[in-house]
Amino acid sequence: MSDSADQDTITDRDLAVLLRDGHPGLDANLSRMALEQVVSNWENNPEKEKKLEFLRESPMGIDFVIPDIHWDAEEEEFYVGTNRGPGVLGEVASGGGFHVAAEFSREYVEAYREQYQELLDNSTLTKKQFLTYVMREANKNEYVIADALDVKTGTVRSHAGRAREKVQKAQATARIPELFEFEGYDELQENMESLLEPKTA
Repeated sequence: MSDSADQDTITDRDLAVLLRDGHPGLDANLSRMALEQVVSNWENNPEKEKKLEFLRESPMGIDFVIPDIHWDAEEEEFYVGTNRGPGVLGEVASGGGFHVAAEFSREYVEAYREQYQELLDNSTLTKKQFLTYVMREANKNEYVIADALDVKTGTVRSHAGRAREKVQKAQATARIPELFEFEGYDELQENMESLLEPKTA
């Protein structure tokens, strides 16, 4: 990963690293928060509210809209994008339920990225310290982290050590370990699915 213009920005490639090797509790909580944000935005937008109700009435559930990992053959790297369910949601141009799900999914991916970005911005960590810390807390070994971040294992140890010190000292950064806790996958799935259930009269 290059330390260039995106050194402080969570990219789609970073999201793939976090989704694949990050902390499952943190990812679950941020995924839920992103979904709540998009649902709230659509509920409070007259045009999109109708689309949301259409989506809720359709047979497409949460699995059709959650962010997914893809491979970019040209860049030779993984990235997070829209779900590639039936109809290839991210590539559907117009028409029907898949179009609505694709639009929702695109906004969900962006909200998901924004949740991670906000967490990083409100911390005292550099991006690589943040990524390293989250993966170490997920019990990933130094070699996996070094490979994911394209750094040496000594750099992983250095980033992890500095990150832990900052997390212990900084109140804003300390919110990160709180988000490692979550209610469990079954309850999380039910909670997220309920956001896309049809509204009862």
